Amino acid sequence: MTVDLEIDSVTKRFGNAVAVDDASLTVERGEIMAFLGPSGCGKSTLLQIIAGFIRPDAGRLRLRGRPLDDVPPNQRRVGMVFQHYALFPHMTVRGNVEYGLEAQGQNRGTISSRVAEVIALLKLDGFEKRYPNELSGGQKQRVAIARTLAVRPDLLLMDEALSALDKNLRESMQIELSLLLRRLGITTIFVTHDQREAFSVADRIAVMEKGRIVRIGSPQEVYQRPGSSFVLEFLGSTSSFPGQVEQGAEGLVAVADWGLRVP
Repeated sequence: MTVDLEIDSVTKRFGNAVAVDDASLTVERGEIMAFLGPSGCGKSTLLQIIAGFIRPDAGRLRLRGRPLDDVPPNQRRVGMVFQHYALFPHMTVRGNVEYGLEAQGQNRGTISSRVAEVIALLKLDGFEKRYPNELSGGQKQRVAIARTLAVRPDLLLMDEALSALDKNLRESMQIELSLLLRRLGITTIFVTHDQREAFSVADRIAVMEKGRIVRIGSPQEVYQRPGSSFVLEFLGSTSSFPGQVEQGAEGLVAVADWGLRVP
């Protein structure tokens, strides 16, 4: 697989507080990665470092082999979808979606075809002339995603992008978004504190605790082998029992205090 994003020993401090602590990981092309953790764990700060909104104190980032150290946000080919949509209230749906393409200097033919493409993908047909205050929360989020996809970023970043939606709509959007991103093959990182969202959408999950990435793996790997008491407790729906690890004939086994042996 081709690596799209490399994060190498990235650290960010705000005064005496360490927001991101020596974070390292790689994201493969077309992969959907979730940054999962409680509020204040550093996941949004790390996302903003990738976007270029915050400069790290240490560490390096590369996108498709290109160092991002001195590259401003608007030149990184990174798209960002925010929690509260960040739509321009004085622009129609079409105007919002066209905005990034016009900023890129695309010609009218390209703009027209790209807008038609993402409007259809996000099921916004018939809403092109509406303004944001005439849309539901789910429709606003679709417009925000359409605007980002229209510029064809190399990397899509989403910061708690579905958290403002009600439960039923959020779960529906999770499924639709997962299918759409896989269909388009867009490398994506999304921040969430919602375990169910991470497990239902992501190919891999990076769990963060106090600025550090403490576990990386597929949803199944993270669930079955959390690797620490923090990850186990944060996932919430798992069970723990007192015991110890012993060397057995079949290798290392966990032995519960009441005798159960688990390879």
